[in-house]
Amino acid sequence: MRFIYAALAAALAHTAASSAVPAVLETRVIPAPIDCEEYGKYIGIRDGTGAEYSVGCADLTYACLKLNGTSIWSHAECVAAATCQGTRGVIILNQCQNHNVAHAASIPNLSGAVYATIVGSAAAAANAPITQQNYIDFVFGQMSAAGVTQWPTAAEVISNWWTPIKTWTATGNSIPYSNFNDWLHYSETDTD
Repeated sequence: MRFIYAALAAALAHTAASSAVPAVLETRVIPAPIDCEEYGKYIGIRDGTGAEYSVGCADLTYACLKLNGTSIWSHAECVAAATCQGTRGVIILNQCQNHNVAHAASIPNLSGAVYATIVGSAAAAANAPITQQNYIDFVFGQMSAAGVTQWPTAAEVISNWWTPIKTWTATGNSIPYSNFNDWLHYSETDTD
């Protein structure tokens, strides 16, 4: 048995040394069908918060999924969906349809263009943080673009979506780019 392991190790070492392919390959976690089914059932309900179903959030999430991209934080629809659906749900749902979507921490950073959509071009250039009003305008703007017909109230958007993000980032009444970007990557991760 030792001979088999030694031969296998030698063959792998030789292959890795003589090949142009890196010896370490990035692994992707493909969600189990049960995860895809479970998360699919709860589109429009924020992960783990007990928040009520929102048609507007469901429509945002479906708009994100239609894009079928891998760099999901470069799409305003997906960023808005993550704020109401939860980052974990948006990531898993995207992974269910596109196995090239990376783990949460490995998804490319929030794009500057999307950040400018949230805070405005001049504010983004000045590295201004996201305010509550910026966030509300962003979410309602994305809902409008997604063709939402059943809108949450501003009070629901604040209590169910803005406040949990603000609490997680712990930066006071506004959220800087870096903290919001961290929230997108690390707020609802387990081992991904």
